[in-house]
Amino acid sequence: MSSAIVEKYAKAVMSEFKGKELDELLLDLKNISLAFKEDKFSSLINSPIVDTKTKEHLVMSLFEKKISQKFENLLKLLSQNKRLDLIPDLFERVSSILRTSKNKFKGVIYSNEDLTKDQISKLESIFSKKFDADISLDFDKGDYSGVKVDLEELGVEISFSMDRLKHDMSDYILKAI
Repeated sequence: MSSAIVEKYAKAVMSEFKGKELDELLLDLKNISLAFKEDKFSSLINSPIVDTKTKEHLVMSLFEKKISQKFENLLKLLSQNKRLDLIPDLFERVSSILRTSKNKFKGVIYSNEDLTKDQISKLESIFSKKFDADISLDFDKGDYSGVKVDLEELGVEISFSMDRLKHDMSDYILKAI
């Protein structure tokens, strides 16, 4: 449900904000999104006890500079509709739409082994050539045995799993016997 709501707000933002104004909006949304990573801020915004005006004032207080009237209206609209908690998702969606329009995409590499910056940049160039786009990859070290590259915006997931390789090799050997 919230993704459909975020999509509507993102479309409205993309139709109203253009050029430099859109870049400033993204920076401002990013700042608010970073604030949501703080537990106190997030709990205040999501609290049913705190009134909407206080929440709105809290979000506005994050900015030292004067914000544009359009952006202020957007924040007020989100506040009135009790949707301030959607700001991080809105930031991600608007960023994604903007990257897509510029033929730039983000992805994530998952592996339990550390990858060097050189290896990551080689993977970026390979995928950039393959998809004829500017691909940037982030690295996420986890417990995945092998390597998995996830380009969610393109709908592509490529993986090489050591467990699966071992399983396939043992199946092949058993069939050969």
